Amino acid sequence: MYYFYYFYKQFSFRKLKKNFGRIVTFWIPVALTFAGLYIANYIKVQVIPYKFIGVRDGTVQIIYHNELFPTIIYALMMIVIKPVAEELFYRKALIKFGSKKKVIAFTLLSLLLCALSRAHGLLGIAEWMLMALPVTIAYVATRNIYISLTAHVLFEFYDNIYSVVYAIARIFNR
Repeated sequence: MYYFYYFYKQFSFRKLKKNFGRIVTFWIPVALTFAGLYIANYIKVQVIPYKFIGVRDGTVQIIYHNELFPTIIYALMMIVIKPVAEELFYRKALIKFGSKKKVIAFTLLSLLLCALSRAHGLLGIAEWMLMALPVTIAYVATRNIYISLTAHVLFEFYDNIYSVVYAIARIFNR
């Protein structure tokens, strides 16, 4: 994030703030992208495991920290830093606009690299390409990184906040 903000100059808090005031051109695409992420996650969690019996064991991962500070750092990293860094690298830095062939090639490269950084095996790569598809489509369709970035942060908040709250409650109730 530091690299993109100071050196690459591809992220601006002013532009992000300016986008927050646009309901039709910003918040509606963010909501649609969030819905796409929700549907992709539903398919990944509720549909694929039943089509590929034995691939998933049904366990749920919860964070296990015994101190408040590491838990808060973990939450900040998972909910804010990770999605921002992924959007700035896998979308903004990799996808180049120009000809249609360039956009398609770099979009596929972006999806593949994003999936390879998070998954093991062909099924895992396919699942994470599916998860990256809504934010990639949002960025390519709007050419506004702040739409995909905001939707990704909101989805990570939705996806991770329960485990963070549980871990913090567990720490305080020891």
